[in-house]
Amino acid sequence: MHIETHYLPSLEYMTLLLQQPSILFEAEENFPKQTYRNRCLILGANGVERLTVPVIHTSGEKTKTKDTKIDYSQNWMKQHQGAIQAAYGNAPYYEYFEPYLRQIFAKKRFFLVDLNIDLLSFAYRILDVPLVYEKTQEFGVYDGDSEYDQISAKKDWTTRSIYQNRSYRQCFGTEFVPNLSILDLLMNHGKESLTFLK
Repeated sequence: MHIETHYLPSLEYMTLLLQQPSILFEAEENFPKQTYRNRCLILGANGVERLTVPVIHTSGEKTKTKDTKIDYSQNWMKQHQGAIQAAYGNAPYYEYFEPYLRQIFAKKRFFLVDLNIDLLSFAYRILDVPLVYEKTQEFGVYDGDSEYDQISAKKDWTTRSIYQNRSYRQCFGTEFVPNLSILDLLMNHGKESLTFLK
């Protein structure tokens, strides 16, 4: 299946990926703004929080996704790790998974696509599913199923029929919040998370 990479992806995205034996990640597109490629949603004490990885833009120039660099001049890693700890510090699996997340962030990947794949690999390891993938070599050339740009941050997930909402235990709130980052499910349910995604 052909698809773009997402940062700490949503349950909708994970549901789609887990139906496929192998993935072809789009790396040759021109990087679009305001997408899930560099943002995710988690649930904190004050409700849903958006975490965004800042990227370096050159004014007036288009940058391919494979060449999109993470902006480390901003202290986003500390902010994200703090937000994740505040949201999931009391979750059943936080103490098990947080060291792995810390290691991934500590690598300080140069390119966003590599960070996204590292984080996805981490999720797949917990789910005990092999992640088989390649990156595109040119834009718009692929065989088979494409879900490229189908999961849009600009449209509500309920307008698509990919993800079926199944509630699970969350750390905050009395109302269940669906389709957050895979992190929300993993921190609360660990390896059991796969049963909520199949």
